Amino acid sequence: MSSPQHRPEHSMVFGAPISAGALQVRLADAQDMPALLDLRARAFRRGAQDVDSYDADSLHLWVGAPGGAPRATLRLRRHGDAGALLSGYVAQHYDLHALAAKGGESLELGRLCTEPGAGDADLLRLLWAGVARLALQTGAARLVGCTSFHTTEAATLDPAWALLASRNLGPADTRPGRIAPELRGFEAATTPAEPGAAALLPPLLRAYLALGGWVSDHAVIDRDLGTCHVFTCVEIDRLPEGRKRALAQMAGTALP
Repeated sequence: MSSPQHRPEHSMVFGAPISAGALQVRLADAQDMPALLDLRARAFRRGAQDVDSYDADSLHLWVGAPGGAPRATLRLRRHGDAGALLSGYVAQHYDLHALAAKGGESLELGRLCTEPGAGDADLLRLLWAGVARLALQTGAARLVGCTSFHTTEAATLDPAWALLASRNLGPADTRPGRIAPELRGFEAATTPAEPGAAALLPPLLRAYLALGGWVSDHAVIDRDLGTCHVFTCVEIDRLPEGRKRALAQMAGTALP
């Protein structure tokens, strides 16, 4: 069983839990991990264990009612330099050397999930509040992650790839290179970005894009999790000031 990277300075960076009604988001500690891993097992592997070597070096967010079981979670890794970013989970699937050369701290997000059938909206808002607080408090330059689609049949999502290619590609000198053994380049899409293609995008990806996020030019097929995913990046310094203020208010954090 992995234990989270939970040192006093992390609690100081995050601060007190963020509450909304009966729910709150806070940093998890070692005692929380069995329940969080059980939640991940149900969300990602139909009850089979979901643990990897990255868990122990990550921060984990816990969302739920105080004293109850967790209803949502997310793990984050702080990458303070290029070497750290290139040793992360996402770098297994995408060549991040160009992005790493830009410098600045990256917050890598992963394993975001909610209790199956729990109703996602309030839980996702609290998760984003926790991410926003960590991003603003640490001065991170960007958020990075893999955003998943729940199929390995990447060609069936060609309208989504065509839509992303037309609107949301990252800068040519920054977006990831192709290293995964199984992938679908967006240029291979045989179906155009037809009306309704946006409905194929998962809620997490729509949230990233609403913050001005950008994506890779290809999707990676992940047989391990039974998904395909795209690399996603949000550059914090490019957020519109209105968005920054909204995130700071959500996180209960003053803008730097």
